[in-house]
Amino acid sequence: MSDKLIHLNRVHADGHSKYVYFLLAATGAALGYALGKLDSTPVDCTVWLGLAAIASWLLSFWLGCKHVTSIQSAIWLNAEVLQLEEGTHPNQPSSMEATAIAKAAAASALEARNNRAAALFNWQFKTLALGVLLFTAWRVVFLLGGHASAS
Repeated sequence: MSDKLIHLNRVHADGHSKYVYFLLAATGAALGYALGKLDSTPVDCTVWLGLAAIASWLLSFWLGCKHVTSIQSAIWLNAEVLQLEEGTHPNQPSSMEATAIAKAAAASALEARNNRAAALFNWQFKTLALGVLLFTAWRVVFLLGGHASAS
């Protein structure tokens, strides 16, 4: 791989990593804010929108953590594939056929892990956005319901 491609790959991975951690931080901040608002809210039927927003953000945070774990696992699997290709794997198969089978199995596992990471990332964002929608709806319903002085 050329130096330019390696640099581009590093820049992409760094940007993606920062974005994922930004989403996790935004989710944590939203949870703190929502819990503060919920704490001073009278219990009525509108509170369920606020609770649904909090549940959506909790799910988003969990999905983000699972995404990070999945990415770390994919990096480890990628290292395994590279070691097999270079012939430096600690458990390097002795025959070419066995090496080819091991490389194919590792590459298949890597693709599955990457697909899982992508799905987790997409759902992390979707549940964060759903939480924003639910929280906004809750606050609008709360304010239109005449509770503006309570919060």
